[in-house]
Amino acid sequence: MRDITLSTSREERKKVGSFYTPADVADFMVGAIEAPAGSDLGEWWLDPAVGSGVFLAAALRRYHGSGRVAFAKSRLTGCDISPQACDFAAFALLAEIATETQDPLGTWAAIRGNLLAVDTPSSARAGDLRARLAPGTGPLRLICNPPYATGGVVPMADGRPTTSLYLPFLEMSWTVANSSDDAAAMVVPLALGANRSADHRRCRSAMSTRGGEWTLLFFDRQPHALFGEEAKTRATIAIRRPGPTPSSIRTSRLLKWTSRQRTTIFSESRAAEMGQAPIARLVPKLGSAAEVVLYGALETHRLRSGARPEPSKAAASEIVGTALSADVFVAGTAYNFLNVFRNYPAQLSWRGTLSASGINRLRCSSANEADVVTAILSSRMAYWLWHVECDGFHVPAWFLSELPLLNIRVPENLANQLADLGRLAWAGLQRDMICSTNRDRLTFAFRPTEIGDVRSAIDMLLADLIGADPDTAAMLRDFERRVVSIDGSVRLTRNSRDKGVEE
Repeated sequence: MRDITLSTSREERKKVGSFYTPADVADFMVGAIEAPAGSDLGEWWLDPAVGSGVFLAAALRRYHGSGRVAFAKSRLTGCDISPQACDFAAFALLAEIATETQDPLGTWAAIRGNLLAVDTPSSARAGDLRARLAPGTGPLRLICNPPYATGGVVPMADGRPTTSLYLPFLEMSWTVANSSDDAAAMVVPLALGANRSADHRRCRSAMSTRGGEWTLLFFDRQPHALFGEEAKTRATIAIRRPGPTPSSIRTSRLLKWTSRQRTTIFSESRAAEMGQAPIARLVPKLGSAAEVVLYGALETHRLRSGARPEPSKAAASEIVGTALSADVFVAGTAYNFLNVFRNYPAQLSWRGTLSASGINRLRCSSANEADVVTAILSSRMAYWLWHVECDGFHVPAWFLSELPLLNIRVPENLANQLADLGRLAWAGLQRDMICSTNRDRLTFAFRPTEIGDVRSAIDMLLADLIGADPDTAAMLRDFERRVVSIDGSVRLTRNSRDKGVEE
């Protein structure tokens, strides 16, 4: 990765979404769907985007039986649009067993004969991919890292178009691996769970209706990325095993991790059971039974899509001033906190040009309602739900328009309490305002480091209103600590009065 002579090649691969799969990712995915040690299922492996052969090599290394050369020659199959990739993958597999064969050329030829240079999605739609590669009986283990590229148009299994090339590959986990004993594992973009386009909705709906047991593990791109520092992308490891119809779903939180934790992040133990939940709208990223229960409680307050208008966009220059309007603003991006504010400071306090980045404006009917909305959006519950439903970076207008927290019926006396808490929250947010510069453009952020106790009070009030567990506020504090602190090395707040949050 440090070889500058390869930089042009790396840039070309990034343009088409072609990322080399690290060996530890491949090993985990193979282990997730391989037959148990000691069993004799006669399974065979197919990588429909074989590339350098990393997944098939991992399957070969983990093979439990005897006769590894025979296994490599008869049970490892793959496809790639590039004949050179198929050649290379055959050499990579030969290297794993080079000391075990007396006929390396013949072994290479046998392995290469099971690697097809084809347009894999087209061959899968034609229905002949499995027939051309299956070595007789035995369950299929389909595994791959498909191209992530967007742009151009390719058909999905139903013939309708998509610009996301990985979706037709994902469909192979039930159109090609279609036997009752088959299993599949793929590493795909986070968009699988968070993108709300029509093609992604259709794909998620098919994931549910075609049955199986799905485990979806989500990985953020910061501070470290699954594919390395030059291929920063948010990713999902999607595992499908035999299971019921409709599908049962297990999901994880959006995991942020550091290099010190890499050896521990590959685990299905962090996935929470959602049961046969609908996932066409999106796949919620839930990491515990308590989160599943809280999400279910909030779903009862969700209005149908479009029932409430989306927030408008505001220019940063429109927000400058000391007077408060009945508007609440939320920045269009976030990371460790939702950037919620009521206005920007007077222009005399800063020098430079304000960023033109999008800001969401929520118009309220009165200043008191704006205070209530400020309280709700400043809560850890809102931050948690944003993490559950979005991509861990963008704050889209649809999230705010569909936010069930804003639909809760609040008695007048509790609404007044929320308004008071909202005013306290805004006062505290202004005490930790930071101004950052990017390409000579200024952006203001209002960090919740001074309002830990206020946010806890808001969370407890909201939890009581929706009938959630009394320990919900503590669970949300723990969620924030794990997300923001990552490995416990980052200071979260200066507010020592909120003892639930680390110093």
